[in-house]
Amino acid sequence: MTTDPRTAEPADRGASRGDLRRKAFLKASREVFVEQGYEAASMSDIVQRAGGSLSTLYAQFGDKQGLFLAMIDDRVKDMTATMSVELSSHSPVEVGLRRIGRQFASKLLEPESLEIYRLLIGMARKFPDIPREFFRRGPERMRAELAAYLTDRAEAGEIEIDDAERTAMMFLEIARAGLVNRALMDSSIKPDQQQIDDSIDLAVQCFLHGIVRMKVPESGH
Repeated sequence: MTTDPRTAEPADRGASRGDLRRKAFLKASREVFVEQGYEAASMSDIVQRAGGSLSTLYAQFGDKQGLFLAMIDDRVKDMTATMSVELSSHSPVEVGLRRIGRQFASKLLEPESLEIYRLLIGMARKFPDIPREFFRRGPERMRAELAAYLTDRAEAGEIEIDDAERTAMMFLEIARAGLVNRALMDSSIKPDQQQIDDSIDLAVQCFLHGIVRMKVPESGH
C-alpha cells in the first residue's frame, strides 16, 4: 500500500517523495520481520506491502541486513530523542531521568519493540553479526547519549560520577529490569502508563539515593 501525501501525518508534510518512500519501507519491514522472522522475510514481501519497487528498496538499503539495521536505527532515534532534549535544556537530574526513563521503558514495552527484541535473541546463533551490530547501534548509542546528559549534570554540580558511561548503563538496566524483562518472557503482561511511571519513579530513587543504608555497628561491639 503506497503512502498518499494528501493523507500523510502532519510530521510528514513537506517531506520529499524519497523520505516518504523510505518511511513506508521501514514501516513495512517492521511488520514483515515481526510476522515472518528475519530468515523467512523477503524484500519482495516488503515492497508488496509498502509499494514502490525492488530497485528502489535495494538502492536505499543495500540488502535485507541493511534494511533490518536501518529499521533498528529508526527505532533508536525515537528512543534517544528525549535524552537529547534533556541534555540541551539542562534539565535537573531527577526530572530529566524520570522523563528519559519513562520514554525509554514505554518504547521498549511497545508490542513491536518486544517482538523485535525476541527476534534478535533468536537470530544470535545463526546471524551473530546482526545482534552484535544492534548492540552497537542501539544500547551503546543510548548509553552514550545518557552519559552525555549525566556528565552535564555532574558539571552543574548536581551529581558526582566517576564513569559516566558505566553509570548510564546502570540506569538503563535498572529502568528496564522490572517491567520490560517480564514482558519479554510473558506476552500477557502489558503494563499501563501508571505502572510504567511507578516503576521508573522507583528506579530513579534507587539510582540517585540507593536502595538500603547499611547500619554501622556501635563502637565496642
